Amino acid sequence: MNNLMQKLILIVDDDPDSVCMLNEALDTEGFSVLVALSGTQALSILSRITPDLILLDAVMPSMDGFETCKRIKDNPRLTEIPVIFMTGLDSDSNVSQSFECGAVDYIQKPIRIVELVKRINLHIDKSKVMLSTKFLLDSNGLSSFLVDKSCVIKWYTPDAMHLLEQCGFDKMTFSSKIQSVLNPMIQKAEIGKYITIDSNSQSAERITITLSQINDEGFIFAVKRDQNVNKVEILKQKFSLTQREAEILYWVCQGKSNKDMAIILDISPRTVNKHLEAIFSKMMVENRK
Repeated sequence: MNNLMQKLILIVDDDPDSVCMLNEALDTEGFSVLVALSGTQALSILSRITPDLILLDAVMPSMDGFETCKRIKDNPRLTEIPVIFMTGLDSDSNVSQSFECGAVDYIQKPIRIVELVKRINLHIDKSKVMLSTKFLLDSNGLSSFLVDKSCVIKWYTPDAMHLLEQCGFDKMTFSSKIQSVLNPMIQKAEIGKYITIDSNSQSAERITITLSQINDEGFIFAVKRDQNVNKVEILKQKFSLTQREAEILYWVCQGKSNKDMAIILDISPRTVNKHLEAIFSKMMVENRK
């Protein structure tokens, strides 16, 4: 099989014999395999590499599979990776705990390889369909993300995350930081309710977050750049201009002459010229062209 087409599986299990058996079996089936012997090691690998699917042992010392899975799903960059639990535990509480911490499936030990391979392919294919859907949403201007009723991020489109990062909601702290912003909207559950957030970047851009849909999974929010952003303020911050200089530069961008700007801003043409000299100096250009 072409290595570029191989699906990458991360096995997390503290039992070397189990890891060896799975590694050989999956390699024979055409998968590329990474191995972690603890939850901590798995998180270290995931900080650098994103596999297509994770096989996670439930019972491990120090950090068990349930805690490992929670930490994986707390990171929005990793939340879309399907996790299948491998467990010898068959109680209802353990099965329920597997799904509550974010797993998509579980398989009991001793593992039947044929069944495991089918489940792996199924969940990877479903994950890729979901990812394609998110890119399609972005391409149609429908950037969005979903949080559950506890205001925990469940999924997001790539462009939605990019816009949120511009406002300081980085990937690692997204869930905790966004709660205070979204909780009031979730409590009222008003479709169409929105908030505007200023960017922490030098662009002075703003975004609007709108509650667009409520379903059984949780709350879907649409994310857009604010079309009503103050363009004069953008120029002011971008080039370190005074308020008047930014106003003049804005009208220069609209193709207005010095005489026109003097009339619009109710100042003398000579004052316009002085401000233009300062603007050109700050922007390190010779003239308006």
